[in-house]
Amino acid sequence: MPNAGDSILGHKHLNGWNLFGLIVFLISVAVVSRLTQINTTNPADISGMIQFSVRLAVPWLFVAFAASSLVYLFPNNLTKWIMRNRRLIGLCFAAGMAWQLFFILWFVIGSFDYYMAEAYSYYDLSEQIPGYMVLFAMTFTSFKFGRSMLSPRQWRILHKGSIYFIWAVVWGTYWFELYFYDDMYDELQTIDYVYYWIGIAAWGVRIVAWGLKRRLKQKLEGMPGLPALIVSGGLIGIGFFLLLFGNLWTPLNPDTFDSFSFAGWAALFVPYLAMVPIFAAAVVASPARG
Repeated sequence: MPNAGDSILGHKHLNGWNLFGLIVFLISVAVVSRLTQINTTNPADISGMIQFSVRLAVPWLFVAFAASSLVYLFPNNLTKWIMRNRRLIGLCFAAGMAWQLFFILWFVIGSFDYYMAEAYSYYDLSEQIPGYMVLFAMTFTSFKFGRSMLSPRQWRILHKGSIYFIWAVVWGTYWFELYFYDDMYDELQTIDYVYYWIGIAAWGVRIVAWGLKRRLKQKLEGMPGLPALIVSGGLIGIGFFLLLFGNLWTPLNPDTFDSFSFAGWAALFVPYLAMVPIFAAAVVASPARG
C-alpha cells in the first residue's frame, strides 16, 4: 500500500510541466512582489533585482546538478521524484535566469553610465556571456526539436559539460563574495554562505557517486585499504580547510592579480583550487587497476 509521501510526490501537479508551471509562477510572484517595493528609477535597486532573481534560480540548478548522483547514493521516493523531474527542474533554473537577464538589460540600457562606473567587470562578462550561451544551448536542446539536431553522444557531452560549467560559474560567484570582495551588507552574508555550501554539497555528492561507480566498474569490493583511507582522509581535510578558510590563503585584494600580466584570468580559477585535493581523495579511494 503506497504511503502518503508516495501519493504526494506522485500527484500530477507536482510532476512534469505542472511542476514547472508552479515553480515558475512562484518565482515570478516573488520577483514582481519585490519589484513593487523598490524605486525602479534607482540603478542600485535594479542591480539588487539582478541578485534577487539569481537567488531564486540557483537552488534549482544545484538540485538538477546533483539529481542523478542523489538517486544513485540514496534511492528513495524523493530522489526518484527529483530524477524524474530533473529536466523540468533545470528549466526552472533557466526561467529564473531569464528574469536575471531581463534586469541586466534594464540595468545596462537604462543606466549605462552607472553600470560602467559601478558594475562593469571584463572578467565577470567573460564568465557570464559564455554561461548564458551554454544555458541557452541546454534549454534549446531540452526540447525534442532541439535535441533532434544532435546525436545522443553530442547531446550528452553538451549537457554534462554545460551543467558543470554553469555550476562552476554560479558557485564561484559565491566564493568570490565570501573571500575575494568586501561585502558591506552583513545580512547578505548568510545567504551567500548557504548557497556556497549547498553548491559544494551538490558537487560533493557527484564526486562520491563517481568514486563508487569507479570502484564498481573496476570490481573493487569492500572498503579501501588503510593507507588509501589515511591519504584520502588527509586530502579531504586539506580540501575542507581550503573551503572553510579561504580568507587565510586567498589574496583578498583583487589588485593583487591586476599587477601581473594575464593574472586577472588566473583569478577566475582560484575558487576551484580547494576542490583539487578532494577530487584526488576520490581517485586515491578508487584506484585504477593496472
